[in-house]
Amino acid sequence: MKDRYEDENLHWIPVLITLVILLPFVIQGLTYSYKYYLFVLNIAGIYIILTVGLDLLSGYTGLISLGHAAFLAIGAYSSAILVDQFGIPFFLSMIISPLIAGLFGLVFGFPALRITGMYLGLTTMGFGFIVKRLIIALREWTHGAGGLDVSYPVIFGYTIRTDWDNYYLIYFFAVLAIVAGRRIGKSKIGRAFMAIRDSEQAAEASSVNLAKYKMLAFFISGLFAGFAGVLFAHTNHFISTDHFDMLLSIYFIIMVLVGGVSSIYGAVLGTLFIVLLDNLFVPLLEDWIHVFFNTETGDIQSLIFGLVMFLFIIFQPMGLYGMWLKMRIYWKLFPFNPRKRFT
Repeated sequence: MKDRYEDENLHWIPVLITLVILLPFVIQGLTYSYKYYLFVLNIAGIYIILTVGLDLLSGYTGLISLGHAAFLAIGAYSSAILVDQFGIPFFLSMIISPLIAGLFGLVFGFPALRITGMYLGLTTMGFGFIVKRLIIALREWTHGAGGLDVSYPVIFGYTIRTDWDNYYLIYFFAVLAIVAGRRIGKSKIGRAFMAIRDSEQAAEASSVNLAKYKMLAFFISGLFAGFAGVLFAHTNHFISTDHFDMLLSIYFIIMVLVGGVSSIYGAVLGTLFIVLLDNLFVPLLEDWIHVFFNTETGDIQSLIFGLVMFLFIIFQPMGLYGMWLKMRIYWKLFPFNPRKRFT
């Protein structure tokens, strides 16, 4: 029987796509700082692609990854080197670079065959440090810790130079990533992922090949992260090891948790919430503290993110998307004593 939390009306999706198309025009009409807001939205769109893949790995399959910033870096540096140093067209790099990141994910899926939980998380954390050292060691191509300038993306002879153009490029692929993530989650592959997450013993008894699907989960997640890395490199126009530190991987986990694990829409909502919180609310709060208390704020970002994650885990473990579904069900059943439906 279909679970009530999966009873969703999809008629609002065309409305949402229309909103995404019109949003830059609305922002331009409301503020003179629309370029900054467009840049923030572009970063959110890139991270959405990555967190959709991370949700398939950690939310659907239950495999914790604290090294997804490394997959983002692999996609970014691969595309920058292929396009600017080997002369490969950007459109072709959007295929090759995610495959390279996916292959790294496939190789890195081997530890998941023997370890799970906290130990797997620590192992993936080590993978992030390895990739960072590789970037520094391969300085002939990557320029080491000094960073690497990246060219503008060129598609069918058209050079994308502005944040406005980048916005439509990024969100076109973000929508495709969401659709692909939804299709994977509803497919046989997604059901196998969830079976592994719920009970590996029961999944194996049901003829689910644990090795195959665990490695496939890492490969798919690496593909999404690598594609996000391609867009990140050519949108930011400069990349360095500082862009892909350990905190960024934790950042992605927080996005998935806040949005709601094992929910593609939850990954989208969580990413938008955290990116907007980080780039709009945190700077505003720092200014208020500086003005009213005449003191420096220190690392208030980590404090706020830790507090947000703590509150969501305790009071709203289903995340933002789960909250939205509960609200929909509440009003759908109102006034027929809906509270009893959630006990």
